[in-house]
Amino acid sequence: MLTDDGPSDSEVAVWAAQAGAAVVRGRFGGESRRFAHAGVDFSTDADFEAERAIRAVLMEHRPLDGVLGEEFGASGSSTRRWLVDPVCGTLNFAAGVPLFAVNVALEIDGAVAAAAVVDPIAQRVTWTDGERAWQRADAGVDGAGDPDTPIEPSPSSTLVSVNLESEYPGSIGMRLLFDEGFRSRFSPRCFSTTLALSWVADGRQAAYITGGDLRGSVHWAAGIALCRAAGAVVTNLAGGALHTGGHGLVAAADAETHAQLLADLDSARQVAEQT
Repeated sequence: MLTDDGPSDSEVAVWAAQAGAAVVRGRFGGESRRFAHAGVDFSTDADFEAERAIRAVLMEHRPLDGVLGEEFGASGSSTRRWLVDPVCGTLNFAAGVPLFAVNVALEIDGAVAAAAVVDPIAQRVTWTDGERAWQRADAGVDGAGDPDTPIEPSPSSTLVSVNLESEYPGSIGMRLLFDEGFRSRFSPRCFSTTLALSWVADGRQAAYITGGDLRGSVHWAAGIALCRAAGAVVTNLAGGALHTGGHGLVAAADAETHAQLLADLDSARQVAEQT
């Protein structure tokens, strides 16, 4: 998608994410140097290399924009800011588990206007211009790939991912996994990388749940934008506006699934208050 003045923001997001994905895909299964963070978390030299590739695309096409990256931090000052997570799921990547993503999103005055998530191993790009969401095969920055296909959520899989790396009030995330009512209606999965949010957007999973303050996060912005553009129901853990109250995220395929998950979360809260 091009404008008269060159590529659109959404296309730049796709190209940047594809550039990072090409690096990560090439490095997958090989040796990587690790750089320790808090706890069991770490980055690898592949994370840094992928972010460099993403930033090179952004510098070529949007040199005046700011960038906030997972590995290299913030650069530039603008009301337009690119949020970059070069490998979302680094522990999976380093362990040889093929479940991780490359996330690129553009914030304009704090609102996400374009985003792309690439699954480097499945070679699938999911992207949005802020209004609708599409998917295409990842043929690389210079490849045509398959035509863009509109995507939409679906509750049919009954699969619900719960992110256990985040903190939840009263540990309701963990309690939810043992709730008999929840387990009778849904098939829970424990999943950290926000690749799973793209699965909610394209109908492969029914919902995703996480705790935490997700404002302006390089990890979450792209996936949230995809879910919203695709038509998923996206709220905080209490059903209110995202980024308010107790924060957290419920991204559900439809209103019925969302309502049921809120009821299950409320049940987990009541158990937490009684213990």
